[in-house]
Amino acid sequence: MKSRTKELFKSYCKDWTLVVIVLVAFSIVDQLEPFHRQFSVNDITIQHPFAKQETVPVWLLLVLSFLLPMVTVGVIAIFQRRSYTDLHNGLLGLFLAQSLVLIVTDSVKIAVGRPRPDFLDRCLSLYDNAYAGTPLDQLRDPVNLLSNSTICTRTELLRDGFKSFPSGHSSFSFGGLGFLSMYLAGKLHLFDERGHIYKSLVDVTAGSFIGFFFAVFAYRQYYPSLASNKSDRPFSPRVKEDFLPGGSFLGIGTSSDRESNGQRYMDDGDDDDTRVALDGPSNQSPGDESGIGFGQFFRRDRTDETLSGNGIGNGATNKNAVSGEPRLIPI
Repeated sequence: MKSRTKELFKSYCKDWTLVVIVLVAFSIVDQLEPFHRQFSVNDITIQHPFAKQETVPVWLLLVLSFLLPMVTVGVIAIFQRRSYTDLHNGLLGLFLAQSLVLIVTDSVKIAVGRPRPDFLDRCLSLYDNAYAGTPLDQLRDPVNLLSNSTICTRTELLRDGFKSFPSGHSSFSFGGLGFLSMYLAGKLHLFDERGHIYKSLVDVTAGSFIGFFFAVFAYRQYYPSLASNKSDRPFSPRVKEDFLPGGSFLGIGTSSDRESNGQRYMDDGDDDDTRVALDGPSNQSPGDESGIGFGQFFRRDRTDETLSGNGIGNGATNKNAVSGEPRLIPI
């Protein structure tokens, strides 16, 4: 028994030694000054205010990404598996994963030196009156050049300000919780040869694709592309006169019919692309939408352009029913 214990100690002592060496190396590397990359004071991505209280502080990151996996492994190994070998291997794997995450992440941070989103506030105290910082509108880059850290008037936060990439919160979270996920998957036999996870993945993946496809399809019927500068606006409401002049659609006739029936268009005044057709007497007060009729027809839009066919004469341009200005038309 003593011989086996000694062999186990010799075997895993190398692994624990590696963990200790990596952690010591991390503590040394972390003291190095990061590369000071040049930057532009007009770069809006680094003009955010410095957060004195982090949304996810370091202590909470340690609890969620290290202590939680460690406790979970311990509880399962001791009370469910009743295996000290499982406990040892689980903790050793977690320590090894997180120590490697720390050293690699911090080394890349120091080598890359990307400014954080709050870099200018760290550098020049843009938003902290106690430091009498330089107002943002007074900052200028040298002519045809970028600025560098020599312009900074505040230095106690500068060192960490050049350590934006890669995200330490993300790497540490994926390191700890990723290891825990694989540990639990192994205990639940999710990826074994019986194929339970394969069937589940196929079902879930197929359902996800179907749901996402129709979500995108439905969204694009009523809203522009997310890359559009008007992505916040819905497409214009539609009435029959907008794309089939002179016909009849759900009881709505031509322009003269519309006037005789008291139907009119209203512009909400806030969005040039949002107009509705209201049914009711001509003395209906502006802003009263209680009489919105079935003349509205919501579909994808494209910008107004010269059309031919589809009920619109060759070379004719679709006009707004009230102002006569070009407006969106349906596809």
